[in-house]
Amino acid sequence: MKKFISLTLVLVMIFAVMAPVISVSAVNERTPIVYIRGNGDGLYYPDGTLCVAQFEDLSLDGEGGIDKDTIVETAVNILKPFVLEGMLFDKWDNYGRAVYEELKPLFPDAGLDYNGNPTKGTGVHPQTMANSISASKSAYNYNVNGQYSFAYDWRLSPYDHVDRLHGYVLQVLRVTEQDQVSMYCRCMGGSLLAAYLEKYGHLGHIKNVIFCDSLQNESTLFSKAFSGQIEFDAKTIERYAGQVDFLGKTGDGVGFEFTDVLYEIVFKTMDFFNQITVTDKALDEVEKLYERLAKALMPALLHAFGMATQVNYWTEVNEKDMDAALNLVFGEKGSELRMKYAGLIEKIQYYREHVSSDLDGFYDKLEENGIHYGFVAKYGFMNMPILKDADLLSDSLVSLTHCTFGATTAPVGKTLSKEYLAGVSEENRKYIAPDKQVDLSTCRVPDRTWILKNAHHDVIDCLEPVIWEFLNGTNETVDTVKSGSQFMVFDYETLTASTMTEENCADYEWITRPVETPTTKTRLVSFMRFFTMILNFFTKLFKGELDFSKILG
Repeated sequence: MKKFISLTLVLVMIFAVMAPVISVSAVNERTPIVYIRGNGDGLYYPDGTLCVAQFEDLSLDGEGGIDKDTIVETAVNILKPFVLEGMLFDKWDNYGRAVYEELKPLFPDAGLDYNGNPTKGTGVHPQTMANSISASKSAYNYNVNGQYSFAYDWRLSPYDHVDRLHGYVLQVLRVTEQDQVSMYCRCMGGSLLAAYLEKYGHLGHIKNVIFCDSLQNESTLFSKAFSGQIEFDAKTIERYAGQVDFLGKTGDGVGFEFTDVLYEIVFKTMDFFNQITVTDKALDEVEKLYERLAKALMPALLHAFGMATQVNYWTEVNEKDMDAALNLVFGEKGSELRMKYAGLIEKIQYYREHVSSDLDGFYDKLEENGIHYGFVAKYGFMNMPILKDADLLSDSLVSLTHCTFGATTAPVGKTLSKEYLAGVSEENRKYIAPDKQVDLSTCRVPDRTWILKNAHHDVIDCLEPVIWEFLNGTNETVDTVKSGSQFMVFDYETLTASTMTEENCADYEWITRPVETPTTKTRLVSFMRFFTMILNFFTKLFKGELDFSKILG
């Protein structure tokens, strides 16, 4: 009996000593994952203080923030040249200048210089950068799923980072004692990952790759904004107002909860425009007005916010819009402004020549290099409503077609036509989403593409099991991955994803809300509502009874 107890104790001691070794071996057998995020990392000055570089960094009514009186004053200064010079005399130069001068102080050091380099030493926090580089010496940025996160300044050209990223990949391989890593990206990180794979993908270090909500194939929103393609549609704007109100409640993206006053102003105005009928000639005049407005407004906004000089945003402009965008933002070839920004434009063109000008060739090269890749994307939201193609199925930032590299989709709120569905072959019908809005058979790799409906661009957690299973596996497809189905639906109440069915795939209410077909009666009712709202607004304004804090929330 004593011998038995002694033997047992010896085995327990051996197991206790070996357990850490077994644990380390188990981790080392897992494929290490290198993650490249988008533009979420804060930017700082060398002394560690925050640089206001994006909307999320601004504060209202906080210490050092912007008070509502300043917002109102800024709006008035912008509206004066808009109304008194632009609308009356079709002169827009001062309007564009006013937009730039009023908004630029909000983001003084967000942009890059004329050569696409940071100003005043701004960049990712020095400590974050140091920890990122030293991944091979510690467990920093490493989690239980085997994921290492690469830190970088998301404003710069992707090719400014690829050599350091390659060194980071080699460090991860050393610390994990593996021959290959898998990689995945989100949002603007797709451009960096694409540049890295273009330059280093042939070396054999990369096993699997997932492009998640990736913008390297184009962001509809930024492509149309940079090229100044503006459109006005009252129904689209009304839907977008509903989306903004919804996102204000969820806390995702560009959203705020509407106050009662603002809700009344927005929706009664949009209802009025939806009921108005105009002639084709009048519509032509409106489109001409928007074209002139875009030439003044878009460059001013993009330069004020710093986006015009942030090279990574330019990687999201598609090939057909690129020349128009360069001309709009920097002037025609040979212009003084164009020559001034020659160094920055050279970086834009370099990415264009090596990746975006031949995306099919880029993906062909991945396959030649033995890299197993797939796509994860979301939809159910709209792009910015004043821009062309706002009705493409989107996650609010990038259209489903582009972040899946080729999905065929219906416009927002509609389904694919009966004629189209009838023409889909029997073998490809499995790639039609249950909501009949999406056909994945036209994607680059339909058997390696997952989509999630009714999820904003910011949603990611519920998709990570699918992503990690794909990245850790070998030649995984939608048929072999068990963590999620190819078509899924997101639930904002439970923050979970479930398999999409015909019963649970409805659009959000603000997308499906009907608009009355214009009749004499509906036009009259709409006009009276609109007129009454305007009358009440100005009556309270002149009486001093209007509290702007209640309008702005």
